[in-house]
Amino acid sequence: MTYVKICSIDTVPAGSLKSFQINGKEILIINDNGNLYCLQGRCAHAGAPLVEGTVDNQVLTCPWHGSKFNITSGELVKGPAKIGLKKYNLVINSDFVYGEIE
Repeated sequence: MTYVKICSIDTVPAGSLKSFQINGKEILIINDNGNLYCLQGRCAHAGAPLVEGTVDNQVLTCPWHGSKFNITSGELVKGPAKIGLKKYNLVINSDFVYGEIE
């Protein structure tokens, strides 16, 4: 799998969520206290834009129906969603964020 450039690291400051269109997919990058995570950008339940969600204790809460997902793994913590989110690997190189987005 190859990595694609997503953004400059400064685009996603600590405590923020940013959405990007990469290879026809909406992805979400979360900066949780300087740690970056990348998940699919739409909720697995009803397609809500997760960029409008909130993160607390490494749990992302969907803005529409309250499904909760672990940001480190994408695993479902609490429904109504029935499945977790796709997680993408990230690397930082020369102040840019690259993702393993197929």
